[in-house]
Amino acid sequence: MPNSAPVVFAVDTNLNDGQWKSLTANVKKFPFAGQLESSLKSSINQSGLNYDKDIKPLLGNEFVASAPTVQATLGSSTQIVAAVQVADQGKLSNLLSHAKDLSKDGSSNGATLYKSNQGGSELAQDGSVLVIGSTKQQTVAALEQRGRDDRLTEDTFNSNLSGLPSDALVRLYVDARGLLNGSPGSQTALKIKWVAALRTIGLTLSSQNDGLSIDFNAKTDSSQLSDSDLPIASGDASPPVSANAGEIGLGIRGLNQTERFAESTAQVVSPASYSDFVRSKRQLSSQLGIDVDKDLIGQLSGNSSFAFDLAGHFAMRAEPKDPAAFKQTLGKFARVAPQFAQGAGLNGAKLTRAGSLYKLTARNGRTVYYGMVGKVFALSDSAARLAQIAAGSPQTVPGAKGAVAINADVGKLVAQIISQAAGGGLAGGLGGSLATAPLGALTGWASSSTSGMTGHLKLGIK
Repeated sequence: MPNSAPVVFAVDTNLNDGQWKSLTANVKKFPFAGQLESSLKSSINQSGLNYDKDIKPLLGNEFVASAPTVQATLGSSTQIVAAVQVADQGKLSNLLSHAKDLSKDGSSNGATLYKSNQGGSELAQDGSVLVIGSTKQQTVAALEQRGRDDRLTEDTFNSNLSGLPSDALVRLYVDARGLLNGSPGSQTALKIKWVAALRTIGLTLSSQNDGLSIDFNAKTDSSQLSDSDLPIASGDASPPVSANAGEIGLGIRGLNQTERFAESTAQVVSPASYSDFVRSKRQLSSQLGIDVDKDLIGQLSGNSSFAFDLAGHFAMRAEPKDPAAFKQTLGKFARVAPQFAQGAGLNGAKLTRAGSLYKLTARNGRTVYYGMVGKVFALSDSAARLAQIAAGSPQTVPGAKGAVAINADVGKLVAQIISQAAGGGLAGGLGGSLATAPLGALTGWASSSTSGMTGHLKLGIK
């Protein structure tokens, strides 16, 4: 693979190492594990191969695949080149020579070529190394590249994934700068400062005894950025999350920073629409006697928490910088709230008061409540849920760092989905609960600086 390969991933095939043993143990916690294993082996056997005799003896080293050029990643048919050094060269030779779908196709650079009679792909055996390409041209080019000084080396690949687990099951490297510069449709995106500063993206998938984890590291050129250019607020302080069982909880610190980034992105992507937005914001500020950026958006520099469920219900709480001033701003904003609700899909909305809260009711009966509850701003489509999230104490996600955090009870959520798909009832609910019993919480976080963005997502398995 050339050093400029834009996308490269490596998959560990050593079934005896800790990662695979952990993954196997996690899969066996589910009631369908045996059926899954039988189904996979059956599908391999149907191709004329035997997993235990033909495939398993070859495993042990990393299987590495790549899109060798930017052009190979574009369009509907992505072209891939892959290679693996097998553990048993004799088994590989026997497998290729007896495969019904393959026929010998000459040689190149000391390797024996095989053509797939169905898919059109080209395979090559160079000693104990198997090379697979989407076309014969790509496979030959890969064999030639192996002897060049400008090839992608293992050291380069590993250095681009620095800061991520080195023993992960799957490791992915993306040359983001190369992809963006080589893609004709990305010129607009490159006008966004953070995107233009993006250099590489690394991602790994790992297994632990208590779940599966995804880690990522998007590296940027810090000399091109300031904290105000980041998609989320900088720093490692993590916001707490408010979520009930069966809900997805999201916490954001510095919602004003994310809103500013969205505005700067809109300015690049759709200048005309952004100009209309700025004009409307100025008119609103003049009409209400407030500064929208300072009195509304700027107040949300602290912690905000959002909760969603599968039925489409939602709730939000935020801690304004100056609660008393924010309450006064809400009073002024009430004059135009119905127009804003119209833009949010609440057609024909009317504003009334529900105690100390504001109540927006659409023509179809859909309702949204919002207002200050003590020093907390809360919003929900349920007055009871609003009171609950406002009075509750958001919880910090264990191990989280950075301006974004997530916490969701995936087991309950997936059980609900299965139950609904099965038509509900006792049988559907019981089936969903049994199938998802081992699933725990989905937790995660993202942290940003001018040097890049890092993140972690973990699915707990009990």
